[in-house]
Amino acid sequence: MKRYRPPNLRERIIEKSIRLFLKKGFNGTSIQDIMDEVGVSKGAFYWHFKSKDGLLETIIERFEKDFFESLFSHMNIKKDDFLKRFKSYHKYISEYALKNSELCVLATTLAAELTGSGTKAEKKLATLFERYINFIESILREGKQDNLFDDDFDITLNAHIIVSIHNGVLLQWYMNRKKLDGASLARTYRDVILYGMVKQKDYQLKN
Repeated sequence: MKRYRPPNLRERIIEKSIRLFLKKGFNGTSIQDIMDEVGVSKGAFYWHFKSKDGLLETIIERFEKDFFESLFSHMNIKKDDFLKRFKSYHKYISEYALKNSELCVLATTLAAELTGSGTKAEKKLATLFERYINFIESILREGKQDNLFDDDFDITLNAHIIVSIHNGVLLQWYMNRKKLDGASLARTYRDVILYGMVKQKDYQLKN
């Protein structure tokens, strides 16, 4: 018979804090709120984290490792053409967001809340999203090399648009997840992105 092992306290603090930061915002959540939610003493909290800022940085580092590093490793083994690589990338991030919705939505809301704060956490998030933009640019560059885009297609601007749409759709789904089918929404916004970018061969879109 296996012995019962209680959840790791450090992990419980992280998981409960993600939910609290999502519900109340990082600045609106106190260490006391976290202690009450987890059911631990101040000493137990400070045994695992030096401060609330330190806890937040740990959460951001987890997002970096679990999402970004895994995504980059996944895509490095994909040697398909642009459309297949883009769909593979999109499938990966959609499935990850479905399984880790709170962490993904928190990254988006934190980016909005911390912008302009000058904190270490803001710089960490900014660095992550800059890497993400660079990664998407590398995929779009392949599409341009394959002559799928118009000559004036701006890779950097479109990479920013893709991230903006991704973040917005994720938030919209999370707010309406009881009414919206996640898979259908993901496919639809993927197709809006792709076929709004691919060169029109038979007609010109009117302004």
